Amino acid sequence: MRQTMTLFLLSCLTAAAQDAPGESFEKLHAMVRSDPAETLWAQIPWMTSVSDARVRAAKEGKPLLLWAAGGGGHPLALC
Repeated sequence: MRQTMTLFLLSCLTAAAQDAPGESFEKLHAMVRSDPAETLWAQIPWMTSVSDARVRAAKEGKPLLLWAAGGGGHPLALC
């Protein structure tokens, strides 16, 4: 649902930007561009093997985070 709303917003802004001069387009683009601080999660070396992650977590004395999602893999798919 959130992804659908984001795509809808982007399509509206893109349509508005097509008629806008260069400066207006840059302003619209800045509004929808993600901030690097919002994507810090992408820098984490996520593991896809639960058994390998358990071994590593035990070895490093760290907790384990399991992310399980239904409905096509998106965490908000069932909301």
